[in-house]
Amino acid sequence: MIASKQPPDRRRQILDAALACFLERGFVATSIADIRSRSRASTGSIYHFFAGKGALAEALLREAVIGWARLSAAALDPQSSPETAIRASVSGLLIWGLTNPRHVRFMEEMRSLASNDPDLAPVRALLDDGQTLGAAQYAGMVAAGAVQDLPFSIAHALMLGPSYSYLRRAGNIPADQADRIADLFATAAWDAVRA
Repeated sequence: MIASKQPPDRRRQILDAALACFLERGFVATSIADIRSRSRASTGSIYHFFAGKGALAEALLREAVIGWARLSAAALDPQSSPETAIRASVSGLLIWGLTNPRHVRFMEEMRSLASNDPDLAPVRALLDDGQTLGAAQYAGMVAAGAVQDLPFSIAHALMLGPSYSYLRRAGNIPADQADRIADLFATAAWDAVRA
């Protein structure tokens, strides 16, 4: 029996090329021509899947958020205790980030650029939606008396700021250390905001 050859996943090739270009050149300096050249896709093919660079960035950021969310499922479960939710969110971010350092670098650039670049309005909306969801969840924890009554911007910085900082500098971490590191940061996050 002759095995049939699967056609390449053109959308995936374009996303992978876009990520590589954004990391090498930066979002602003990367052109659609750069992505076309790297992906070996036609310009028409790129625009078939994505409306432009902003849409590519949004798709990549959505993948990052989904990857983090998969590893943080308990954080999104309304039945989870506040401690479990906070620990799961921080732990999920760290484990995801340690295994996806390129996506972390990209996510950092998007967080920095989204507020000023009109092409990144969908990225800004995605980030804002995450903040709104997190603020509402934290407000519920405050109302339950489980965490300190802090402005969400401060609580967010206390809970996730150290993890973001660590991920920016982490380098290659042996896989067998990721869970221990994630647990250390999750414990610190909970200790920083608990009532």
